Amino acid sequence: MTRSRWEHAPWPGPLEPLRITAVAAQFLTRLPVPQIPVVDGDLRRATAAFPFVGLLIGGIAWLVYAGTSWLLGPLVAAVAAVAAAAGVTGAFHEDGLADTFDGLWGGWDPEQRIRIMRDSRLGTYGALALLLVVLAQVALLAELDVPGAARALIAGHVVSRAVILVQIRALPAVSDQGSGAQVAAPLSGVGLVVAVVVTALVLGLTAGRFAGVLLASALVAVAVLRRAARRRLGGLTGDILGATQQLALLLVVAAVLAIDSRWAW
Repeated sequence: MTRSRWEHAPWPGPLEPLRITAVAAQFLTRLPVPQIPVVDGDLRRATAAFPFVGLLIGGIAWLVYAGTSWLLGPLVAAVAAVAAAAGVTGAFHEDGLADTFDGLWGGWDPEQRIRIMRDSRLGTYGALALLLVVLAQVALLAELDVPGAARALIAGHVVSRAVILVQIRALPAVSDQGSGAQVAAPLSGVGLVVAVVVTALVLGLTAGRFAGVLLASALVAVAVLRRAARRRLGGLTGDILGATQQLALLLVVAAVLAIDSRWAW
C-alpha cells in the first residue's frame, strides 16, 4: 500500500522541531506522545532531542524521589526513582545494557556476539551486569538529599543521553538494520547545536563549576564501551548505545555524590 503524501511530508515551519522531539520521545520513552508521521531519517534527526527527553525523564525520576523521600526516607526514594525512570522508558536502556554484556562476553567472534545480543533471552553476564548497575544506582542515590538527587538525576539523565551522540560519531554501525543503524549518521550542524545547548544549560544549572567533572565522568563510559565494541563487535549496535546511557548515568550519579560529600556546590 502506498502511503499518502502527508505521511511523507514534514510538519510546516515552526512545528517541525516539535515533531522531531515527539519522535525522540516515542523512541526513548513510553510517555503518551500522540502518534505522528515518521519518515526516513527522522530517528537520526531526533537524536538532537535526546538530551531534552532526558530532562523529562530525569525530572520525573526526581519528583518521585522527592515525594517518596519525604514519606518513606532516602533508600525507598532511591528505589522508587530508579523504578520510575525504568517505567518511563520501558527499561529500554536497561535491556541494551544486559544484551551488551551478554554479547560482549558471551561469544567467541563478532558474528556470534551480535547473534547473542539480538537474542531476547537474558544470560548470566547480562543479568549480573543489570543487577549490579541498578543496585549501584540505588546505593548512590540513597546517600543524597533531595537537592543532591535533583543534580544527580536531572544532570545524569540529560548527560547520559547527550553522550550517546558522541558514541554515534565515534563508531560505525555493524549493520544496516536495527536502531544503531538508524541513528548512526552524524547530526546536522543545527541539531548538534541544539543538543549541546540543552546539555550545557542543564549542566550549568545543576552542577555549576563542577559541570566539566560530570561530563568527563559520562565520557569515561563512552570510551570504555567504544573500545570494547570496536574490538569485540567491530562497531556500533543499538544495545551499545543503551549500555552507554546506563553506565554514563551511573558515573554521573557517582560523581555528584563524591562532590556532594567533599565540596560545596
